[in-house]
Amino acid sequence: MLDRVQERSWKRALGVDAGLRLRGAQRALAQWAIVDDYNSVLDLRCKDARLLKYLSQKFSLRACGMADDAADARMLREVLPEAEIFCARPEDIPWREACFDAVLCQLNKAEDGADHSFLQEAMRVLKPNGQLLIALEGLPEPLCCAVDFMGMASMEGRVKPRDLMRGMEDAGFEDISYRTVRPMVGLAMGWKRG
Repeated sequence: MLDRVQERSWKRALGVDAGLRLRGAQRALAQWAIVDDYNSVLDLRCKDARLLKYLSQKFSLRACGMADDAADARMLREVLPEAEIFCARPEDIPWREACFDAVLCQLNKAEDGADHSFLQEAMRVLKPNGQLLIALEGLPEPLCCAVDFMGMASMEGRVKPRDLMRGMEDAGFEDISYRTVRPMVGLAMGWKRG
């Protein structure tokens, strides 16, 4: 009979070990990303270095990130000097075609992903059989629909999973899925098939 070994460290269980504490969307991306040693990973909306730092500690990989602001990019380079960090918009990724195994992205508002042009760029830089993961923070879709229907609050300004998945399909991604992985985080996943 096989015995199951359980991690008894409360720090590890809470995700506090090594001073690294991922937020909900970052934790969902780290949990669902199919990443291995010697892969290349791009964080499209890198706000802080936690996700890339976590993945770099767990795997021996090429970590890359993009920040919308030059000051944020400088700060990220100081915190994570081994990563490639650029200041660019997600619609204009400054890397060559087919160079990443996984592209990760966090969206909070409709403005972040309104036109879905970043999806075409993500498709361009992914290797064949590469994975795109997009974390959406906010209320779960059924709850948003109920709140909007009852007129309790306006749900405008949020990214709708159905629209995002349609945009992913239009960009050429396959095996697209969406799931609620944490109470306030949904995850859209798609693959670039070779």
